[in-house]
Amino acid sequence: MQRALLIVKYLVFSLLAVCFLYACHSNTSRDFSNDYTIDVNLQNYNPKIDPAKYQHLRGKKFCMSNIRNSARNTSNFSFYSKDSKIRYQLSSLPNYGSPQLLQSYFWYAYQKAFLQAGLNAGADCREEDIPELWIILQSFNDEELQFKITLLKNRETAYEKDLVVTPAPASSRNHTALQKHAYDITDLTVVKILDDPGFQDVMLKYGK
Repeated sequence: MQRALLIVKYLVFSLLAVCFLYACHSNTSRDFSNDYTIDVNLQNYNPKIDPAKYQHLRGKKFCMSNIRNSARNTSNFSFYSKDSKIRYQLSSLPNYGSPQLLQSYFWYAYQKAFLQAGLNAGADCREEDIPELWIILQSFNDEELQFKITLLKNRETAYEKDLVVTPAPASSRNHTALQKHAYDITDLTVVKILDDPGFQDVMLKYGK
């Protein structure tokens, strides 16, 4: 009987030792990335795009299809700094509201920016004879965004191009500066599209 108790005690002690070692290993090898979260929300995003620069595109109508996110360096609700120490959490409301899917957040953010620039960017792609814009995010961190645009006319490809946005670094690493940096990336992305000669050609030719 005493021998059996000793065996049980030994097994319990061994199990506790294994758990302790595992806990220590987990603490020392934990990924400390994403230790700084920035609130990036649609309500506080106010595009800084000068509509006077795009007078020739003013009122041009097109529809925006759903954005596809193929960027493996993002997650469902966030994008990150290149070193992964900063997480930009996306939501529709301020103060870390309910997280918003990355594709959904940027669809509404890009629409907001296009409208600010004077274009009529809608969601209904059932209408005939207006351009349809597809955007695929290919790689995305706070130093570089690689993406592809495709413009369709009556379901046929009219134009496509790979584009890259490389924003200037944030002025500092505090929350306000990094939040502004995230909004600047959105502005720069839409400006990159608007300034593209092929995009302008399609809008001028087919946009209503």
